[in-house]
Amino acid sequence: MLFCAAQGPEGDVSTVMKADGRVRRVVLVDDEPVILQILSAVLEDGPWEITACGSAAEARKVLRSDGVDVLITDKNLPDGNGLELLKLAREVNDLAEVIIITGYANLETALTAMELDAFDYVLKPLNNVFDIRKKVQRAVDKQDLALENRRLLEDLRAKNIELTAALKETQQLQSELIQSEKLAGIGTLAAGIAHEVSSPLFGIMGLAEAITDEERLDLCHEYARDIVEYSRTIRDIVKELSSYSRASSAEYLTTVELARVIEDAVRLVERSADCRGVTISVDVAPQTFVQARTSEVQQVFVNLVKNAVEAIEDRDAGNGKVTVRAGVSDGRVWATVEDTGAGIPSDRLNLVFDPFYTTKAPGKGTGLGLNIVYRIMAKHRGQVSVESTVGKGTRFTLSFPITG
Repeated sequence: MLFCAAQGPEGDVSTVMKADGRVRRVVLVDDEPVILQILSAVLEDGPWEITACGSAAEARKVLRSDGVDVLITDKNLPDGNGLELLKLAREVNDLAEVIIITGYANLETALTAMELDAFDYVLKPLNNVFDIRKKVQRAVDKQDLALENRRLLEDLRAKNIELTAALKETQQLQSELIQSEKLAGIGTLAAGIAHEVSSPLFGIMGLAEAITDEERLDLCHEYARDIVEYSRTIRDIVKELSSYSRASSAEYLTTVELARVIEDAVRLVERSADCRGVTISVDVAPQTFVQARTSEVQQVFVNLVKNAVEAIEDRDAGNGKVTVRAGVSDGRVWATVEDTGAGIPSDRLNLVFDPFYTTKAPGKGTGLGLNIVYRIMAKHRGQVSVESTVGKGTRFTLSFPITG
């Protein structure tokens, strides 16, 4: 065997190193010593280490023990076949490039080499040996490109894993933010709900006391029926509040009927907010559906309707109006929440969806309500926009992808 290592330009030994830090190895295989000497001489000053083998058995041993980057092998060897060495080289290094030397050029040889993905083949006798050096250099360049592509792909996979983890964390934080804002709002809702519950509760207590002193059975039955109705009212109130407060992350995406969700949201606001002097009207086209989480869609409308009610400052005249509409057009489900409140100055409109921005007095809001609306809409591939005229009112417009 002949071993020949060479330095790169100006003695820089780093040129013989691959991107992974290993020495690039070129293995020559031919049973004719003259051919091996010629090939070694032609390639000896290149940026690689050369190993020459005079037989297939010797080549197999070298490939398994030392590895290979570029294999130049005779197709027909006394103790083996160059195409078998090609397969072994690919087993050792899947990026190895192979150049076949043959004295019998024919279509079958070319097709077999192509099927095995040989880089090139050279005819005997070696008329232009320096052309072999060019082929080896091109094979090396191809391998460098493959190595760089592999490195970039690994980097891309690593970045993708990082981005996936970051996205999962962001989605988790967003769900927690939506839920925390919902729970923060429940404190305000609970004050109004307490009043709603107290009225039927006092009624139940009074009727129960009356039954204990009533001797007429028909009146006892009537009191009992009234108690049942009052109890159902309390049950509905508690059910609405419980439905609103539950974590949306526990829900699955489902087909949500907007009419029902909007009515529930309006009823929840009417029970909890100061709606004195304000009329809330709902106009939703039948069969209007969106694909979403029910509690999140309800949270959107609770926030918008509650904001609309609170935006109406002059309540004494009783002319305050909040109008909720929804329907389907142009392949989208749309909804609007419009009020006759004070309006928002044009220079503030671009701030309303920012977190912690609020026009309410300190302690009256978190400044996250509209930001949560924006986040929920984006989460469900929807959009939200706002139009407002000072002194006339504000309109929020929602747009959802249509669902089957």
